[in-house]
Amino acid sequence: MSKRKRPDPKSSGSNLNEPHEKLLLNLIRSSQEKGATMNELKRDKTIPATMITRLTTSLKKKNLIKEVASMNNRGVKHFLAMEFEPGKELTGGEWYIDGTLNLSKIEDLKVKCVMILERHRHRVVTLEVMCGYFVKEEKLSVEQTKEILKNLVLDNVIMEVKSNGLNEFASTRIGEVCYKLTGKKSGNGEARAGAFASVPCGACPHIGLCSPDGVISPSTCVYFQKWLDF
Repeated sequence: MSKRKRPDPKSSGSNLNEPHEKLLLNLIRSSQEKGATMNELKRDKTIPATMITRLTTSLKKKNLIKEVASMNNRGVKHFLAMEFEPGKELTGGEWYIDGTLNLSKIEDLKVKCVMILERHRHRVVTLEVMCGYFVKEEKLSVEQTKEILKNLVLDNVIMEVKSNGLNEFASTRIGEVCYKLTGKKSGNGEARAGAFASVPCGACPHIGLCSPDGVISPSTCVYFQKWLDF
């Protein structure tokens, strides 16, 4: 959905003196939060290309449009109607401040995520619980919370598993997305990563069929053996 502000009465276009200005304003408005570059406006052919620079200057002076730099290319300016806020394509989204990735904020949130999982180290934590904490306490969106969790999964600090309803998953619905640390915490308080740093049995879909003398058993389980060798 476009990030559109309440229209300003002074930005209605009523003070436009020539039809080409109104045409250009409507063209820029149609691009909404993405904006339109000078080259895109000139390629449109609705208005003579030789007039575009003068018309955009006039519309800016009348406070009807604004220029916004693209995060990916600071040299390229996008023209937006004043009632629109620049979209993620231009700003980079919520993780960016003035076009720069806010690494300290991201790392701080990752640390807090690990601390939450450490407090619940004897059971898994559902996606719903994680989102509930970050949306309420950190004022993040659900999508932002998912991005932080995905980042930690890619770092191999936490793992994403689906509940099978057994053992540590007993209090969760079967198939529900859950998270757990990949390993025990080391002396400096950081999570120890590793594909088999934690017992794989909790995430095994066949745990209910596993027994010492069964067809599936710890002695024949290749994953359990790899964990022992880790």
